[in-house]
Amino acid sequence: MVGISQHHDEQMDAIPATQLLNFLGEVYGEADLEYLDPPKRILGGAEAEIFGFNVSTRTKELSGSLVLRLFSEGRAVLQARKETALQNALAGLGYPVPRVVVHGNTEISGRPFTIMDRVPGETMLSGITFDESGISNASERLATVHAALHRIPSKPVVKLVEKAGIPASAFSLSNWFRMVEGYFKDGWFDDLRPGFNWLNSNKPSERETLSVCHGDFHPGNIMIHQDEVSGVLDWPGAAFAEPEFDVAITLVLMKIAGAELFSGAGSVMRRFGDSYLSNYQQLNGLDLEKVRYYEAFRCFRAFTRGMASHTPGTHPDLVPHDAYAWASPQRMKGIASRFTEITGIDLPLPKSLE
Repeated sequence: MVGISQHHDEQMDAIPATQLLNFLGEVYGEADLEYLDPPKRILGGAEAEIFGFNVSTRTKELSGSLVLRLFSEGRAVLQARKETALQNALAGLGYPVPRVVVHGNTEISGRPFTIMDRVPGETMLSGITFDESGISNASERLATVHAALHRIPSKPVVKLVEKAGIPASAFSLSNWFRMVEGYFKDGWFDDLRPGFNWLNSNKPSERETLSVCHGDFHPGNIMIHQDEVSGVLDWPGAAFAEPEFDVAITLVLMKIAGAELFSGAGSVMRRFGDSYLSNYQQLNGLDLEKVRYYEAFRCFRAFTRGMASHTPGTHPDLVPHDAYAWASPQRMKGIASRFTEITGIDLPLPKSLE
C-alpha cells in the first residue's frame, strides 16, 4: 500500500541509495543527479521493500515523487519485467495505475526492482467508516473500479505486454494451478489430496475472451486523492483470467482476511463483501458458480501454503519465503471453513493449530 501520507522515517542505507542514484544517472545520462528527498521506506509490500524519493533532474520522466520497489529475492527478475509491462500497458489505456519509469536487474543490492510514479492520497481502507453508509459507499466504489478493469479489452493489453517482451503465458491462470499441484507431486500433504482432486474435477472451462485480473484487489490497494481513485497498486498476482477469478479473490480477502484485520468486525466485513458483490453484479454479469469455484481454489491455495509454513521438514521450495499472511491460526481456520462450505470436503489443520 503506497501513499504519500504513509511512510516511516527510516532512510535507505547509504550504499543502496547511492546505487539507485548512479543507476538513474547512467540510464538517463545525468551524472550530476542529486536527491531532493532521499529514499525513505513506505509502509506496505509483502514481496518487496518500498521506498519513496525525489531527485533534482532535467529529465521529465524522473520529475516529481517516485517509488522504488526493491524485490526481496534475486530471482524476481521476471516479476519486475511483468509488472512493468502490465502497469504501463494499463496506464497507456487510461486505467489508474502507476506508470513504471524503469526497471532493473541487479544494480541495487543485487536485487531486481522497479521505479514508478508515486501515487498521491491515502488508501481506500484508511478512509472507510464501518457504518452502513460507509460500507455502502466504499463497496460501491470498490466494485466500480474493479468492474472497469475487467471491461478493458484484454487483446490490446496482451499485445502491449508481448511487445515489451513478456509472453502472455506468463500471466496465465495455469501458473497458479501448477503452484498448487507442486504440493502433491512427491507425496507432500496427501491428507489434502481430496480437496486437490475436487478442484481438478470441478475446474470450469474458461471463456474464449479473458479479462485483465489484478489478483489482490482490495481497499488497501486502492488509493484515493481528492475523492477520486488516484491509483490501483500491487500487481504481482495479475493474470489474464475470467472476472469471476478476481471477484472471488476479493471476496476471500474481505470476508476472511478483512474480518481478522479489524477486531470484532467480522460481520461488518462480510456485509462489505456481500455489498461489493451485489454492486459488481449490477455493473458486470457474473457466473456465481464460477465465483464459488474460484473462492474454493483461492482458499485451498492459501491453505496449502499455510500448511507448509506450519510443517517442519517441508521441502524448502514449497515453503513461503517470507512471513506468510495466511498462515495465522484464525485465517487458516477461516479458509478451511469456507472451502468446506463450498465443497463439502474438510481440510485437516496442521497439528500445531489443532
